[in-house]
Amino acid sequence: MRQRKSSGFSLIEILVVLVVLVVGILSAMRLFPLGIIGLTNTRDYSTAQTMARSQLDRLATHPGDLPLQILPVRYVFVGNNLVLETDPTVSPRELGPGGDILENGNVIVAGGGEVPWRYANDANRVRRVIGEGGTIPAPRPMGNEFGGLRILNFAPIVDDPSLLLVYGRDMEDDRVRNSTAGQPRRNPEQWEFEHDDGVGQIWLPGTEWRPVSYKINFGYYINNGGQLERVDVIDQVVIVSTSPGGGVNEALYDPVNNTVTPINLLALIGNPPGFVEIVWGSVEAARLFDQVPTANAFDPRYPYEYKVLAGNLGALLFNPRSYNYRERRGRNRVALTAQVNYDVYDWHIINDEIRADRTRSPLHKLSLLQLKATGDMQNDRRRYDGLNVPVPDGTGGVALNRDVIVLDLDTGGIVSPASNPNSPNGPQSYKVDYLRGVIAFGSPVLANTGPGQLSNTGITIVLPDGNQSLMTDVDPAGRNFRVLYKAHNDWAVQVFKAPQRIDVTRVAALGAAQAYVGGTPFGSGGHPTRIYFAAANIGAKVTIREIWYRDGSNALKLIRDHDFLIRSRTSVGDPLGIYPSIDISEVDPGAVSFDWTHGYAVRGIGGSSIRARVIWNKAEKDDVPGDGANSIAERMDMHEAWTREWRKVEVESNLTRRDEN
Repeated sequence: MRQRKSSGFSLIEILVVLVVLVVGILSAMRLFPLGIIGLTNTRDYSTAQTMARSQLDRLATHPGDLPLQILPVRYVFVGNNLVLETDPTVSPRELGPGGDILENGNVIVAGGGEVPWRYANDANRVRRVIGEGGTIPAPRPMGNEFGGLRILNFAPIVDDPSLLLVYGRDMEDDRVRNSTAGQPRRNPEQWEFEHDDGVGQIWLPGTEWRPVSYKINFGYYINNGGQLERVDVIDQVVIVSTSPGGGVNEALYDPVNNTVTPINLLALIGNPPGFVEIVWGSVEAARLFDQVPTANAFDPRYPYEYKVLAGNLGALLFNPRSYNYRERRGRNRVALTAQVNYDVYDWHIINDEIRADRTRSPLHKLSLLQLKATGDMQNDRRRYDGLNVPVPDGTGGVALNRDVIVLDLDTGGIVSPASNPNSPNGPQSYKVDYLRGVIAFGSPVLANTGPGQLSNTGITIVLPDGNQSLMTDVDPAGRNFRVLYKAHNDWAVQVFKAPQRIDVTRVAALGAAQAYVGGTPFGSGGHPTRIYFAAANIGAKVTIREIWYRDGSNALKLIRDHDFLIRSRTSVGDPLGIYPSIDISEVDPGAVSFDWTHGYAVRGIGGSSIRARVIWNKAEKDDVPGDGANSIAERMDMHEAWTREWRKVEVESNLTRRDEN
């Protein structure tokens, strides 16, 4: 009987097939991380674009309240006091630190003091907000308080009375000539001031029944080694009263003779060496609103008052008298406005604004994933200690290290994490999924819940009335909230606003809101078809009302109401090439030089755009031990390498306030 042969595979064949399969599988597996990284990067860029556009859309809802400009700052310690100064030499593209970084994570700044490196780095180099606001909100009750509530656009803010200034419209100026130092003059009208630039003094109106505070700005020239330089002084606070204390920022009002003594501008700035003269026409003044302690009542006769509610959270309450109040301007009366100067606390604190759903249980996705929780390890290998924004805890104390803060925009109050602040482990007003970036609110539509779960009666709001009054069992549906948090990878959302008005100066030592026209007859030279700006304005768009120039055939020409982009240019053959500029030859290639026959060549320059930028950095930040010179140098090299890993997205809009040029 013939046996049938059965076919099969040898061991060698099986091993060969296994090797081929393993090699193929491993090769395929190597593609997955690249694909995942690519998808993650795409998601990040898409998220950044959405966040930037959302920021601009939010600002567009109240364009009249946009800031006039946002300036770069630098830290300076004067004695033991930390001061923020404007620094127009900082470019928005600068993402490095503002000084040497120490092993403890602090940065050494001018005056020998230290600040955490994140507060003097990347986005936080540009954060002085000038002139936000305008219309005063209608008054309404908020716990024990009554007034007009305004919550600043870019809160949290630096809670420092010397940095937060609230003021009205610019006052009208009247120039004086040939006065003598300290000479009293007739008290000006309440809407105007007098100044003598030749002597360097200013007269501001006083009243007999209370001291009046003002904010003044001015510029002056100094001779620095034979080079004429301009210095701009901003936000100097001065006081006029019937009994001054003798300070250089105080003036005397004499109600009997209705006269006022002047403020000496040179004494105000410490009589700087090399002083040449006050910049003609640079003196500006505005009446300050007085800050009233939350425990005190507003003066029903005096509209220039406000209270600070919740400190760092930027909630301001205005005297009800200021709403619809009209102040004198010559023979007319105009509505009282309130503008605010302040410093953003930290652009890395994301502020998502949400409106709680009415139709279902309030559950909302925040802009970012992977929120930072207190105690998390960050990419600089340091533990996260929370937002460091003090908020009332509802029991009469202050919470310092919360990693998520929910601000109720209707009242300016803080949503308590626990529905009963005295029972933190009981039902919760809200809960946060840090990994997925989701916040859920307690609500009456929820089923019965136990300890540590969402409340089924609503949320609790700690009112900013000084007494920490509580609003309990509040249905969050339909209410507006601002959720503050930070996310891993150092995400930040910041806004750039070019100056609303840019003044033409005759010296190429430029401040943030100044421009220099190349070839100025009495100036510092420069390219004859370029207009120069401070480094702080790189990337901004400006509109220029008039530009007079001549072409190659000496014909007089005019460019009117044209938009330009300020950018860096080659400095070859241009002694002022260190400054960014615009070049009119890009509009008319035949342009040869500016023309001054009208007494000016350029006028009416103003910022015409606003930009939102989102940045993030996934790289690990290395460090070395020690604070010796070599250690600091090596640490700075590592930081520079880490800085190169920033990713960014910018979105621009033509959103702007009214033209004031």
